[in-house]
Amino acid sequence: MRHRVIVALGMAFWLQAPVMCGSLDQAVVPGSSNLVVTVDAGHPWVDSGLTVRKGDRVSFVAAGTIQWGAEPGQVAGPEGHDGKSGKLGKGGLIGRVGMTGKPFAIGGNREPFVMPKNGELFLGINDFVFGDNAGAFTVTISRPGRNER
Repeated sequence: MRHRVIVALGMAFWLQAPVMCGSLDQAVVPGSSNLVVTVDAGHPWVDSGLTVRKGDRVSFVAAGTIQWGAEPGQVAGPEGHDGKSGKLGKGGLIGRVGMTGKPFAIGGNREPFVMPKNGELFLGINDFVFGDNAGAFTVTISRPGRNER
């Protein structure tokens, strides 16, 4: 019986994990179809609340600075810290479609991205350790040409 209780509690936690990592600060900008999402640097992935379809064009405008490590110089804007040419730096803004989708670099790029598959859009920080992170990016998401369909 004890084993079943532990499994049940574990399953309840696992099912709530995407909600706990979700953004609490999402808002649709009045008078537009833009969605504003706060990407907390302390969470691996933030659910944007937006469901996309394969082929959708989605644009991102990110602002803010995060601390991606414990050292004073470990700070980054959306493009990341110390990125090489064509590569996103540490702490930069990334995205993925679906809970198991392949991450893609967003950074400071404002050009539309073509969504690789159907699913929920998640945003995150290019980092593997989140306990020493602080701050957040504010990301405005839009779908250029969405009304033309």
